Amino acid sequence: MKRGLAVGAAEATLLTDLERAEIPVLSLPRHRSLLGDFDDVGLYKTIHRLVAKGWLQRIESGKYVVVPRAARGGWHEHPFIIAAAISPAPYYISYWSALSHHDLTEQLPRGVFVAALGGRKRALRFQGWEYRFIHRAQRSFYGFQEQEMVGLNGAARVGVAIADPEKAILDSLDDETLAGGFAEIVKAIHRGLIDEVVSINRLVEYALRYPNRAVVARLGYILTRDAVPAAAELRRVIRKTGYPPRLSARAPGQDAHRDRTWNVLVNVPDAIFEDVA
Repeated sequence: MKRGLAVGAAEATLLTDLERAEIPVLSLPRHRSLLGDFDDVGLYKTIHRLVAKGWLQRIESGKYVVVPRAARGGWHEHPFIIAAAISPAPYYISYWSALSHHDLTEQLPRGVFVAALGGRKRALRFQGWEYRFIHRAQRSFYGFQEQEMVGLNGAARVGVAIADPEKAILDSLDDETLAGGFAEIVKAIHRGLIDEVVSINRLVEYALRYPNRAVVARLGYILTRDAVPAAAELRRVIRKTGYPPRLSARAPGQDAHRDRTWNVLVNVPDAIFEDVA
């Protein structure tokens, strides 16, 4: 990257327009109408020159990170701001990423996991982060809020949709591979309840709406192990018959015992729960 090379008049105009409009990530499909001073040919040539000089960084076709002109060294934009700019709408950030955002895990995932309602989108890597997009049905789209984040080295305010801690827990129980594994989720639940980051009433409310009943059964079992009385309310929606789901979908089910209260196969060691007690 050759950032630091002088920019021409057209390049300076484009960078100024982007900074004034508080656009940390230029998306041509979304922002083209804001750049009326440029015809299409001139705009693409200017973008090409700014990429070559390092003032724009290409994420994927038609989308570029704007490098603040006051930036120094190895400047990176916040990965959640990148995710908001490249995700199919509607979307929200969840799983391990949201658990980390809410301080429910001590691990620092190098991936951003995005629940998306739109068409399927391939994972991509940018500035050392992997962005993964998980297709979710409409009935899973609840339990998230738009939070304001700072971009452009403090010059912009960007709204980013992030799962509430309770919804991040449920999504993680739906696919533990996107949350660091079952033991990490158990720790997140325990930590959230102890630190009062997680509302047990909201957790139960969200769980009763969750479309995957195996998630409800897993949560109920974990809450019972954590001696949370509110867990009993979840029992009315779990499946009472049929082959029970595994507590950990990734661990083998051989020799697992069946918990009749929650109708789950307990296929994880007790140490997972004792370690957080």
